[in-house]
Amino acid sequence: MRFQDHLHDPPGRFLCFFPKLPACWAASMGGKVLATSSDVAAWLLDEANVAVIPGGEFGQDDHIRLSYATSMSNIEKGLKRIRDAIMKLI
Repeated sequence: MRFQDHLHDPPGRFLCFFPKLPACWAASMGGKVLATSSDVAAWLLDEANVAVIPGGEFGQDDHIRLSYATSMSNIEKGLKRIRDAIMKLI
C-alpha cells in the first residue's frame, strides 16, 4: 500500500488528511474498538508513538490529520510507524 495514494493535501497548509482505513475504524485492539478518529489517534500514539490530530475536530471524524512541518526523514519514520501499526490490525 502506498500512503501517498490516500492523502488529501489542502492547499497552503503544512498538513494533510489521511482518510478512513477499514483496517483501523471498527477494529478492536486489546478489547477497545477504534470507532472514532479520536480512538485511532490515541491508539496510534500508544501503538506507533506517532501523534496525529483527530479529524473529528474539523468535522471529518473518518479522517486523521497529519502535519508535515518537519524533515522528510521524520515524515518517513512516522509513516512507517503508522503502516507497521496498521499491519498489526490486518
